[in-house]
Amino acid sequence: MRSSKTYYLPEHVGFYSTNSSESLVADLSQNIAEIINEAIQKNGRASMAVSGGSTPKPLFEELSLLDLDWPKVDLTLVDDRWVDADHKDSNELLVKTHFIKNYAERVNFVPLKNDENTAKKGVSLTEEALKNFTMPFDIVILGMGADGHTASLFPCSDELEKGMDLNTDHTLISTNPKTAPYERISLTAKSIMDAKKIFLHLNGSSKLNTLEEAMNLSDSSKMPIYAFLNHGLDIFWSP
Repeated sequence: MRSSKTYYLPEHVGFYSTNSSESLVADLSQNIAEIINEAIQKNGRASMAVSGGSTPKPLFEELSLLDLDWPKVDLTLVDDRWVDADHKDSNELLVKTHFIKNYAERVNFVPLKNDENTAKKGVSLTEEALKNFTMPFDIVILGMGADGHTASLFPCSDELEKGMDLNTDHTLISTNPKTAPYERISLTAKSIMDAKKIFLHLNGSSKLNTLEEAMNLSDSSKMPIYAFLNHGLDIFWSP
């Protein structure tokens, strides 16, 4: 049932909320498990891309405890900073620390960062590494910043128009946000929107305010999350 706080969302956007982030994580992880099991049963493998940040840490911990057929799951990131894999700001490090352990230790993880000096140079190499994934992704889990960015598709980035181009043949793009540190590598909007299931995982009332602002503005060049709300996804939110 749609909360009154989300009257501004399109009807085709799913909205699910619980009273605590813990119960939200439990429910979201079960949704993910069902999709993974169904994909493996139907296609022999499942593919998913996850986001970094503090919000998904408990979700990663929960997923790692699920007794799934993880060797048949291909995992990558929605985006990452072009930093070493052991850097404190690396999403790869975050996933390896909180997700790839316990039952999920045997997941097939392909990072976005490689040995090239820049993300711009490294994009094609990572795209090649992802070619063995079952595409489109079965699951993409997004987060969102206060400025309405998702993945590393920032409104301040000169590469935004290219990253949001739904006619692109590219899975990935390099970006240089002006309001955030580090060069980035990110899934393109098309590769995200092509996914069979897109989740937007959010905590806190400020995130609802950002969603409302994005819908009122209705301009993905200023708040990129709008394009994904307009396309359709399922929001999992807790206070």
